[in-house]
Amino acid sequence: MASEVRFTKCDLLLNLAGFVLYSADIATDLWVAAVYLSEGRFIWCVLVLTVTLVSAVILQSFSWTWYKDDEERRQDHSETEDSHNQVCKCGSYCLLVIHIFQMGMPMRFIKALMLGYKAAIKQKDTHMDAIYAATDLSMLRLFEAFLETAPQLVLQTFILLVSTDRDYVKYGSVIVSCMSISWATLDYYAALKKSLPAQQTVTCGLPYVMYFFYKLLTLGSRILSITLLTMLSVAAAAYLFVLWLIMFICVTTQKTIFCKSHCQEIIYRMVVGIILVFTFFNIEGQNTQAVMTLYYIFRTFETTIILLLCWLLKGSVLDINYYPPISITIGVSLVIGIVCLVLYYRCFHPHVYSEAATDEVSNNSHTTSQPYRSHDEIDGFLPASSAVRLNINETSNMIHSSVPNPRGGNSRIRHCLTL
Repeated sequence: MASEVRFTKCDLLLNLAGFVLYSADIATDLWVAAVYLSEGRFIWCVLVLTVTLVSAVILQSFSWTWYKDDEERRQDHSETEDSHNQVCKCGSYCLLVIHIFQMGMPMRFIKALMLGYKAAIKQKDTHMDAIYAATDLSMLRLFEAFLETAPQLVLQTFILLVSTDRDYVKYGSVIVSCMSISWATLDYYAALKKSLPAQQTVTCGLPYVMYFFYKLLTLGSRILSITLLTMLSVAAAAYLFVLWLIMFICVTTQKTIFCKSHCQEIIYRMVVGIILVFTFFNIEGQNTQAVMTLYYIFRTFETTIILLLCWLLKGSVLDINYYPPISITIGVSLVIGIVCLVLYYRCFHPHVYSEAATDEVSNNSHTTSQPYRSHDEIDGFLPASSAVRLNINETSNMIHSSVPNPRGGNSRIRHCLTL
């Protein structure tokens, strides 16, 4: 049996850093929108605000649904009186109002930080509550990163390249947004590993740094290549839509069951499709080493074609002055990012980095009676026994599990994703 999982000071700092980046990302986006409005660029301002608003509405809907599901589960597992039910309904109405006014995410951050502070600093017995709260929050941050931050990043990078202005606020917004996406993926990955039963946690230090740079560099390369593609022709948007549609169909064929509502399940699959356009993740928790290899081979081939097209058309479409440094940045970032990915799984993955772990391609055994194999982004995840039904879906934020939680914690481990 795996040792008891604890919420550490490192986890608390990770949550705090996520809150700072989330706040900075929102602030810089609103500031950039205000700058566009003051400069008379109304269309760009509207585009920035539209992406932000649509993303916020989707996030609030997921957050509210998860709160409601958790409350229903608590009521199902406890004998409650009518007066208590009325109090719960009153609390539900308050939560609904909070989410309508787009304050669901800040509330979750405050809750996660408070529980984490009690567990890591005060050493109170709130470790699992803090872990579940952090994991729910990290999934929402992951959704927000690819629903709002990634499209905003493409838009703002495009505007910077076609504009003659060199506003440092806009450059700062791009840098903060890129770091925010990478941190969101790292935050979710670490929270997921800690929340899943019998999973080895990611060690703070070099493993965090290596995984962060893997995501930062590959996502940065992806953002720049998409931006160059859109600068070639508006028809590039059609290619991106077809690519997203293919990803959406692939997710649909997996028959995911993340949400209770059919309508919200479709939205969830659409979100997963968007994430797949930008980065790799394992949808069904199966062995995906070959799939991941093919994904990055395709990414490399696609990036090469984009750079060649830009080189051929740079005189008529692109500014010849900034194309060379951008193309070099795209290629070098992708290569170094893939190298970081290989190094992470070969040298810094929990199966390798932990002294008690075995190689990730061998069977891990924490007990002598029930050996099992633990997988993640490359290998997926297989349950230790039929009593623990897990289905890792790479981009979800909440942990759904059929494993009983003595604290009435979250049950979403069963249908979450691995990055």
